[in-house]
Amino acid sequence: MAPRRLSRLAALLRYHRPGQFAWRLYRSAQRHLRRRLPERLVFQVGRSQAGWKPGAQAAFLAIATRRLQLWPERSVDAADIAAGQFRFLNQIRDLRIHTSGDDPQIDWNPEAPRLWRFHLQCQEYLTDLADQQNADAAYKIVRSWLAQPRHLSPTRDPDAWHPFCISRRLPVWLSLAAAHDPPAEISEQFWRCVADQVLWLRRNCEWDLGGNHLLENLSALYLAESYLDLGAAAGGTWVQPRLLAELDEQILPSGEHYERAPTYHALMMVCVLQCAEAARFAQSSVLDSLRIVISQMFQFAQWIRQPDGHFPLLADSARGETPDLDKLFEWAETFWEPDARGNPTVDYWATQTDRGDRLLFDVGPLGCDHLPAHAHADLLQITATLGGRDAIVDSGNFEYEPGELRQRCRGTSAHNVLQLGSREQCDIWSSFRMGRRGKPLWKRHGTTDRYSWCAAAHDGFDSPVGRVIFWSGSAWTVIDWFQGYPGKVTAASRLHWHPDWRLTLGRDRSVVSVFHPDAPELIYTVKRLGEAGALSIEDSLYCPDFGQQIANRVIVNVQRCGSDGSAGWLGFHLSLQAQSTSPIPHVHLDGGCLNVTLGDGGKISLSVEDGRPVG
Repeated sequence: MAPRRLSRLAALLRYHRPGQFAWRLYRSAQRHLRRRLPERLVFQVGRSQAGWKPGAQAAFLAIATRRLQLWPERSVDAADIAAGQFRFLNQIRDLRIHTSGDDPQIDWNPEAPRLWRFHLQCQEYLTDLADQQNADAAYKIVRSWLAQPRHLSPTRDPDAWHPFCISRRLPVWLSLAAAHDPPAEISEQFWRCVADQVLWLRRNCEWDLGGNHLLENLSALYLAESYLDLGAAAGGTWVQPRLLAELDEQILPSGEHYERAPTYHALMMVCVLQCAEAARFAQSSVLDSLRIVISQMFQFAQWIRQPDGHFPLLADSARGETPDLDKLFEWAETFWEPDARGNPTVDYWATQTDRGDRLLFDVGPLGCDHLPAHAHADLLQITATLGGRDAIVDSGNFEYEPGELRQRCRGTSAHNVLQLGSREQCDIWSSFRMGRRGKPLWKRHGTTDRYSWCAAAHDGFDSPVGRVIFWSGSAWTVIDWFQGYPGKVTAASRLHWHPDWRLTLGRDRSVVSVFHPDAPELIYTVKRLGEAGALSIEDSLYCPDFGQQIANRVIVNVQRCGSDGSAGWLGFHLSLQAQSTSPIPHVHLDGGCLNVTLGDGGKISLSVEDGRPVG
């Protein structure tokens, strides 16, 4: 077996839980058996019919109304969808099948990336279609879905009956039915299909995967069991305790969702908010626990939100997938629990000015060890807004399909971090896999009367690598260091800039002037720090949403360092003034100690082994 393949196998065994392997083996055997059994022995459809519990239809309107407000941009596509043209991931496909009947039929199995097909099957566009056009336009699509022979049985269409698609589709169908009763000619079929989907989902929760998929599964089941009379499809009492157990594991003490991607954090907030509405309707005591979880998640979301109103594009975040944060926060405020306590700064450090100059320093792990699907090679990354505008940015993510762009967006060089040679902080492979990976080693921070600072280190290159950031009130000083690297190495530290900013490299290649063409007052200076080398400006790609890539520029500080057992340092000095007046700090790395003398006379010495101040 090749060394890399062996390393990846070892990482799977090291980081994934035994239960994940057991469930994956069980699901594989189950799929193998289902393909060989008659459909009636796998699942019998139409044995039960769902319906609203007393008062549930009116109560569910609270969820339907909130959901409609969370993605306002979807309303723009309503007319196109009514005409059979669907746009997901910034890709448009005409799915009309011309028939002689009055209702247009939809091609529910187009040639498209799997995530695109999932969006089609989740049908989250239906409520916007009903709102912008009319309910009949939405139910025409439901009617087309119900009429598709492949949708009559879960064994015929793995997309339509995928647990994730069901989990996303059920709240949409219930939102549509809460606002507009299904037409009489499909009403019975509609409610029988709802019962079938609930029953199939209950039997096929994604226990092997976990994470956001499992929370989507459990929240959809909790909604169904709270609002619907499911007849013979009614389940036991296991959903509620499992939901609470997953929330206890997946929501960290900081309030952040453990996959550490702000977009998925927001999506999980939607799940928990829906469950809280259901618990309130059912007058369940679980509401108190859900209020605490919501409040902790809300605190974290408020803290990490940028001055421009967006989340930073950390990990697999995407602008178009993220709910409208103002509307999401309004919903969360209705469940606010004053006694809930979160600590958003456990894995982050930030500074901010009144005019919207904010730097975020991510000192936490890459993601969830047993579920690294949405993690990137971004240990010790920084992002920043300047003058309230996105400035230093994560490169984002273009797609989930395996390929060059997926690898590029997840790789070390796509992030504002130090890279040694061509090595990666972690071994990223396939679309969602991660083998060997770096870990945070330590974090320290402090404040003096002249500046505040934060330092952290990781072992992503098999030797200590660290970053320390100083904030003086008018400038950020970012210093990267490494020690004990085996052999000579070219170290590179990068700052990826939002496409709106203009960069000009000075003649001596030690200073870059940065300005925003729409705001002449926003002019900044980036100075190079290091013993030798020069700055350069390179072309790159910024992918704020799926299917969207925009040319941008990257400031790169490159330095050739050392010999065997070498050590080195380099960095940036970002002044918030057009003409920097703050002196450049002096840095010395020696004997396992990082010594920094700041321009104002302040001095700090840190042990590179554990970050403790020395002397």
